[in-house]
Amino acid sequence: MATNREALHLATHSGWYRYDRWGEDWRPTDRALTFWQMSCIQVDPESPERMYIGTERSGMFVSDDGGKEWMRANPNVPCLAMSSMLALPGRLLVGTTPAALYAKADTRWQEVKGVRAGAVGGTFPPNPEFPARTRVLSREDKPGGRLFAGIEVGGILVSDDEGESWSPANEGLTDPDLHQILPSKKHPGLVVAACGEGVSRSTDRGWRWKKVTPPGGRTYGNALAEDENGNIYLGITQDRPRTWTRAGRAKSAIFKSRDGADWELLSEKMQGGVMDMCAAPGGKGVLVATADGEVVEIEPCGRARTLIDGLPCITAIALGA
Repeated sequence: MATNREALHLATHSGWYRYDRWGEDWRPTDRALTFWQMSCIQVDPESPERMYIGTERSGMFVSDDGGKEWMRANPNVPCLAMSSMLALPGRLLVGTTPAALYAKADTRWQEVKGVRAGAVGGTFPPNPEFPARTRVLSREDKPGGRLFAGIEVGGILVSDDEGESWSPANEGLTDPDLHQILPSKKHPGLVVAACGEGVSRSTDRGWRWKKVTPPGGRTYGNALAEDENGNIYLGITQDRPRTWTRAGRAKSAIFKSRDGADWELLSEKMQGGVMDMCAAPGGKGVLVATADGEVVEIEPCGRARTLIDGLPCITAIALGA
């Protein structure tokens, strides 16, 4: 499997940005698709120069050369309102709004049965006319690993047969407002879920959940990542995005845990609300993307350094070639 991932790709509310490493810093090298509002990004696990970007209303764009050229997916996703993606070897999964799941293995898209039905009944209390969406897709890091679909706001669905069938996995889960699901690579059976009203953990691959929100009054869990040493990082804010009216109002924080239950406060250095995270190059610490257009590097010891600022709201972050 390819491991060359020294370029940073950012999906924003105004297009795609590319940054390349220059010593200890990152320099802007390209941008494109500035007309489109991005929702998600994935790098192909077998070819890090191949990337997929999902938009909120216009479907998918694809690049085979690290972003030098972008093309609309042909054929495009049947539902153009994309909300999540998961790139697997030889297969691409796309979550949409309203909540559904589509798979592409060759040149055709097919709806994966079970997710649409499993999301029935999910609504946003502040916006009852807004439908539930497939907010996050993830998978255990092993052949034939369990698939997870987080429905905002309809709870968690799991599949053990490559997506052919799906079952609810919500026992003990107190909040169906799913934002991120992280199956641990280093701790078998451990899964952590970030939700709109806290954080939950499972130690049995997602069948039973227990609330493990860090103390301190922050409840809006929005991002999770794991480094190569098995440290799990949580991005959490004081309240929901509608309150992030000025820089700093989100009161964002990054926590670290070894077991997904006991959390250590690492940093409160971000100005904007945490939107996404990925493991930092070298496998130690994380890169944090915010709604205020920052990328902040946070080391396992808690040292924080702003790498990038001044961009539009960043919705997704990924390392590629």
